Amino acid sequence: MSASEGASEPQIRVFSDPESLARHAARTLAEEIREAVTSRGECVAALPGGSTPQEALELLAREEDVDWARTVVLPGDERMVALADPQSNERMLRAALVDRIVGDRPLVLGWEIEPGLGPEMISQRFEARLLGVVPYVDGRPQLDILALGMGADGHTASLFPGRSYPEEAVVLATMHPDGQRRLSLGPLVLRWARRTHFLVDGEAKAATLYRVVRGAYDPVTWPAQLIARNVPACEIWCDAAAASQLGGGAG
Repeated sequence: MSASEGASEPQIRVFSDPESLARHAARTLAEEIREAVTSRGECVAALPGGSTPQEALELLAREEDVDWARTVVLPGDERMVALADPQSNERMLRAALVDRIVGDRPLVLGWEIEPGLGPEMISQRFEARLLGVVPYVDGRPQLDILALGMGADGHTASLFPGRSYPEEAVVLATMHPDGQRRLSLGPLVLRWARRTHFLVDGEAKAATLYRVVRGAYDPVTWPAQLIARNVPACEIWCDAAAASQLGGGAG
């Protein structure tokens, strides 16, 4: 299938409430990390920022028998802010997950935002570091696990509505509609992970989730379609409120 066709419909798992969604996400991500470590000897996982995934990451830190010493975690996107800034996705990832783990902890592959360096330079440096740890499959870099959020405007990672993104980009310097500079994994990485999951909750995202999953394929308007409609094994985990326009019951 051509990536431009957007012919795939993702698998939908609906949970009764955000807490059930978070528990499922934590259990599943832990199992997938174990599987990757068993099969490859290590795991590279891109994890999302934002409020929806935070509880799942906190629960993931409490999962047992996860070989964190053989795991690399990274934020799938980042703001051009210092690590100490409350808006930093890496800060949230560390506080919700890494700092709560008892014993060996994963390596955090951060974007290393430094004063005086522009987003293009930072994205180039991050790309080189990412390609040094992620395995290549069929000539493309392949994350073991990719977990994503989705905004009510249809954005995911830091791919925002209103523009197209090059399919072969590993990393991108992007911009939020409010003018804030962002950094993001690009389509080549976002569409090629071994396991891909969206975490979506809340009634405010229900109409958007319907359009992303079943609406006309228009990734310029709904960037989340770039992944959700082009990755055959993509799963969307959502609560009943977010799924209210899709039909079906809770998982």
